[in-house]
Amino acid sequence: MTLAADAGATAAWPWLDPADKGVCERSWSAFLRAGALWRGDAAWGALAIERSVGAPSGRSIPWAGWALRICGRVSSPAAACDAAVAVALVAAGGVDGAPDALARGALAGRLLAQHAEEARVHRWLLGLAELSEAAWEHNPVVAGAALARGEAGGAREAVALWTAAALLAGDDPAPARRFGEAVTAPLWLLDGLVRLWLDPAVPDLAAPTLTPLLALWLRDPELAPPLLRALAGERASPVRRREIHSLLAARPYRAALAARVRGALASAREIAASAPRAQPSGRGLAEAQREFVDALGERLRFFEGLMSFRDVIGAGAALGPPRAQGDLAPADDAGADLRAATAYLLEATPWPESWEVQRFGVLGSREQPVGHWFVRATILMALIEIGEVGRDVRADAAALLDEIPAGELRYFGDFRELPPDADDLAIILQLIAATGAARERAETWIEVMLANVGDDGVVPTWFYRGPAGPTTPGVAWAGDDCSAVRLNLLAGLLSFDATRFARLIEANARRVLDAASPDEIQGACFYDGPYTDLAFLRFARLYRQHQERSLDAPRAAEIAAVEAAVLSRMLGAQRLDGGFGTPLCTAACLEGAAMAAAPDPLLIERGLRNLGERQLVDGSWPAEPLYRTPMKHGREGHHQGRALTTALCARGFAAARSRLRRGGERRA
Repeated sequence: MTLAADAGATAAWPWLDPADKGVCERSWSAFLRAGALWRGDAAWGALAIERSVGAPSGRSIPWAGWALRICGRVSSPAAACDAAVAVALVAAGGVDGAPDALARGALAGRLLAQHAEEARVHRWLLGLAELSEAAWEHNPVVAGAALARGEAGGAREAVALWTAAALLAGDDPAPARRFGEAVTAPLWLLDGLVRLWLDPAVPDLAAPTLTPLLALWLRDPELAPPLLRALAGERASPVRRREIHSLLAARPYRAALAARVRGALASAREIAASAPRAQPSGRGLAEAQREFVDALGERLRFFEGLMSFRDVIGAGAALGPPRAQGDLAPADDAGADLRAATAYLLEATPWPESWEVQRFGVLGSREQPVGHWFVRATILMALIEIGEVGRDVRADAAALLDEIPAGELRYFGDFRELPPDADDLAIILQLIAATGAARERAETWIEVMLANVGDDGVVPTWFYRGPAGPTTPGVAWAGDDCSAVRLNLLAGLLSFDATRFARLIEANARRVLDAASPDEIQGACFYDGPYTDLAFLRFARLYRQHQERSLDAPRAAEIAAVEAAVLSRMLGAQRLDGGFGTPLCTAACLEGAAMAAAPDPLLIERGLRNLGERQLVDGSWPAEPLYRTPMKHGREGHHQGRALTTALCARGFAAARSRLRRGGERRA
């Protein structure tokens, strides 16, 4: 991006000249004719020069133009031109077809080798290789060591710009390298300001990208919370951009930026003043460095004025009702989001859109089974947990339980090729525990489970045997030892009768704990990582409740340790936009945060804002893959349904909102 923001930029940046592009292009062509380049370098190298000279589309920093003028002060015009091309290639990250950074640096070294000793070029390249790239990972997790250390990208390009001149003059490049490192921070902070205020598609807000500019503010413990709130959710709209601009133009943010840039510029001036005058490049390079620092300072003053003016305008420039800078939306917005979601679910009852209809059969069968009990039970259980939804859905739950025949709890109903399974039993037991309905019929489903328990007390995923014999004539199904399904069943057993099933709970809890590692709960076949993590947290909460009622909780300490590790892993993954990935992932992590002993209110606020702003206008969330299921023509895929996704998102949303309203009190 060019820092020339107005018509007077040429005076502020004396080395900018549109003619530089043509000079560099001619040098590039000469390299090609001389055979100094490979054929594959032609396309991306030309594009790198196109974007690195002058002010082309995309507002690229004109590295080649600067290199041409700076090197021209200490070497011949031909050498300056070659150096400009080399610097452009070092800065070519993100150009289509460009190789990795080390290969680009090696190419730059070959181009400069005709003007300096090979050893000196080699040392220059090794120095560049130690520096970080300019690019930052899109939408990163906000935590980390990078923020704590205050790292900034872009040092490679700035160092290349200044050491190239010393290299061509035959000087020791170390002082020039120090100057390049010193101006890296102000250069990229000002680059971020240009993007923030002049670029409608600024990636800081839309992608988002964590730039050194935002990193500066996010490192400040007082400035970070309001900024994190403002950056949560959707940021591409003009309304949200105005809100963020109002915040960042406020005096504390301007003061932090000015202090950082002025300190860095003062350090750069000292380095320029102490540069050895005896070297061939001494005076010319030192003058160029001073002019460079002065130009950066002038640009800082320009944007300080712009931000001060924006601060005077304040939040009144934003559309919609005025709010305090950086504040989360009013609390009733979250309530409105939740009411819209539950209204959508109630109006869509019994949610046929989310049923699984296998119109192509299963594994070549001619039948067209329909799986709807599991989906309906999951949605009803979510509505019960949400609480006040405007209707007592327990009657709907009782009606569903009445539909399921005794001893025949199967995902696809009367489709006997698929045996009964632990996952269906898990959600049904939770539904029975919440409503008190169908407890007698539940015993017939439990008998099927008990007929499949191994000698070690472990319950498999599939129930191939029943009290009267085999439950299915079909083939064996995959995933008979799924950790996520086992966690769901543990939640069902704990909800239904923890004392009665103590032996099964102990054996299957041990099995899950054996599968727990620092990075994941291993062995989940039918569900992904975030769902499995949440399933563990839901199980751990029920186990803790059982422990408080009974002294018989032999795995309490182990479960608590894994629970803490899972929570740390989940909540540490929050991104700059406040979310944790997809809406389902965000909802799972928010529900997990609501179970924490001391949750971070800011984390929950940002997560709620992100999830709420990804909600559709009818109150639903778009369908997302949830669990593995057979697809047509013998393939495998994932079941997804709009109502099912909405129910789980609403459940997580409600749990987080409730915890935020309760403050530090954890519900047992």
